[in-house]
Amino acid sequence: MARLIVFEGIDGSGKTSLSRLFLARLQADGTDATWLREPTDSALGKKIRRLAQDKDAIAIEKELELFIADRRWDVENNILPALRSGTTVVMDRYYYSNACYQGARGLDMERILRRNREFAPEPDLVFIIDVDVDLALERIGRARAAVARLFEKKEFLQKVRANYLALRGPNLALIDGNPELGKVLEAVLARYALHLTRP
Repeated sequence: MARLIVFEGIDGSGKTSLSRLFLARLQADGTDATWLREPTDSALGKKIRRLAQDKDAIAIEKELELFIADRRWDVENNILPALRSGTTVVMDRYYYSNACYQGARGLDMERILRRNREFAPEPDLVFIIDVDVDLALERIGRARAAVARLFEKKEFLQKVRANYLALRGPNLALIDGNPELGKVLEAVLARYALHLTRP
């Protein structure tokens, strides 16, 4: 059965590496699976990435509309076609990022979630990779030459982390992302195995 599996967390949480390692495990076990990320590699997604790099801030509603338009494109062109073909989709970020990041800039998180759920399929399982903000910023500093200033300021990321921790839902799995990557992956795989045993 095709599933939609999402990895979420603040920048520097390790979710990108974990989502790719998780995909590799699924494929090694014979699961037909693909990896997607948001923002996407579409023209809209590239514009979002460019804005995050080049400006300290953009109008919050404009930012949200760009993300939603990019996600609509992703749902129509990537996510739903894959799921309908029987392919499990592993995602690096989804609409929870919008709720938590734009929520940290002052928008209503529940309204953002509602708007996305009008057109975007609900994930089967969402791994929220939770890390200490100082550790996340240390990882970012080691890994990236160019820091996306808009999303990677300490006070801002603390608000985003608090928003992630406030999310509730039966498909949400909170994972401690502070240990080394291998241990975090073990926790992810154990939680996924538990998900598979449930009806």
